[in-house]
Amino acid sequence: MSGWRLCDADWNHWPDGLDDAGVWSAATANGFDGVELGVYRAAEELAAERVSRVLALASATGVPVAMLLLSLPVARWPTGALSSPQAAGAVADESRAVAEVAARLALDTIGLWPGADPVAASRDDVVAGARRVVGAVAPTGVRVALEYKPGTAVATATDALALSDAVPGLGVLLDTGHALAGGEDLPEVVARLGRRLWHLHLGDAAEGSADDDLPLGRLHDFGAFTAALDAAGYCGAASLDLYGAVGAGVATGAEAAAESRAHLLACRRSARFPPPPAGTGDDAGAAR
Repeated sequence: MSGWRLCDADWNHWPDGLDDAGVWSAATANGFDGVELGVYRAAEELAAERVSRVLALASATGVPVAMLLLSLPVARWPTGALSSPQAAGAVADESRAVAEVAARLALDTIGLWPGADPVAASRDDVVAGARRVVGAVAPTGVRVALEYKPGTAVATATDALALSDAVPGLGVLLDTGHALAGGEDLPEVVARLGRRLWHLHLGDAAEGSADDDLPLGRLHDFGAFTAALDAAGYCGAASLDLYGAVGAGVATGAEAAAESRAHLLACRRSARFPPPPAGTGDDAGAAR
């Protein structure tokens, strides 16, 4: 891709039962620039033995760990995540633990998905929880990019920007599938987020279907989106998020990732070599 790195994510291969070696093998074979790791509990997904193992795989393949995503689902945080006074301290501690590993991996950002915070959650509580997380993570030198999703307390790009305004040091993680499910225009969202766009998850989705996680290009062309990223000067990582499609049997993780990468490369070629204007070249010959 242009100034940004296209990466795989380990969770794309969870439904297929791949271990870390299998994930890195698939990512290497498909030509990705890195692998993002999904985290629910730092003590488990980022245990010292596992971190050593993925670092060895990264060294052997030249495909580094590109990002860490801390997911905060209802199953893990039944009283809420950022919005829960009871859980806020534990959420901040978990975020700090993930950020400490990120710092050791020379990563400057972690992702945070507060899926346990419902639409009806108190905005003041969400802001307070986000501030507590940012404050806990700050000593590590790592930033936090918050992922928004329809059906949660931070449902839209507007919500994410408002939260970023209220919490200095908090950026935005744009998941294209979530944005499309919410009826958002991707190039417009990229322009609005500007320098607060700190990370990307890439997937396709129908409006109203935030968990489709389809391979890119199945429903939407991503050409205008990739052009918007280039125009905005985005230079971070962009990780494929295809878990829903893989779990539903649409394709294997490796197949869905390869299809998505091929679509993005086609978008890049189209941007580099646009079709000739009407009345020139082959079109002109046909007209004669």
